[in-house]
Amino acid sequence: MKKRLSNKNAVIFGGAGRIGKMTTLAYLENGANVFIIDNNEKRIEELIDEIPSEYRNNFFYYCKSVNFIGDAKEITETVLKSFKKIDILVNCPAYIYRKEFINHPVVELDDSWNINVRIVFLVSQFVAKNMIANNGGKIINIASVGGTKPQKYHVSHCAVKAAVIAMSRVMALELAENNIQVNVVAPGPTETIPFSSDYYEKNPQALKEIENKTPMSRIGNVNDHKGLMVFLASDESNWITGQVILSDGGLGLN
Repeated sequence: MKKRLSNKNAVIFGGAGRIGKMTTLAYLENGANVFIIDNNEKRIEELIDEIPSEYRNNFFYYCKSVNFIGDAKEITETVLKSFKKIDILVNCPAYIYRKEFINHPVVELDDSWNINVRIVFLVSQFVAKNMIANNGGKIINIASVGGTKPQKYHVSHCAVKAAVIAMSRVMALELAENNIQVNVVAPGPTETIPFSSDYYEKNPQALKEIENKTPMSRIGNVNDHKGLMVFLASDESNWITGQVILSDGGLGLN
């Protein structure tokens, strides 16, 4: 039986993080060739250890930080040495800083903007040019439920994730004529690195409050987003673009 992403070439920016790793493994399982970009060599090595042997020849990686236009161009050129075309781009870099607004350092806002917005903009711009030349593709940007509603002590996080959503919708509007679908997955609180940080170890009541506010009464895990990530990368979603899909256990209803 043909797999849902057979012969598709996927690039995952931030592909060794927890959501990125889940997406990488899911795309490989569904028949895609996957090229990840991540700046954490240790996490890349841990990911490689988890890839079943039958998919190893379909996996590629580049350990690199992206800060400037030249970095994004270099990454795209490196990917295209392995892939002649890019069918799928997933942007899931992550950086979060928690502080009340009145004492929030502007340098943390700058860092959050650079990682979550500026770099996504640069990588998407270069990859979209390849997609246009090859008559279409899929771009999936990871935002957060925090981009759709305010959260105390998350001013920079909410600001940059709202920016990702706005940017993605403009991209969807402009790229639709090129058969490129751009959508946003906005996870609710998920068992990723921010939720295993010292903050929650020191403030267990904060985690409990989030669980109590979530209609499904728990924090998500990365596999809760797996089906959605595969669907949006597949031909099954060809008529869906410009959407912000909350994968949040109902948290956005409150």
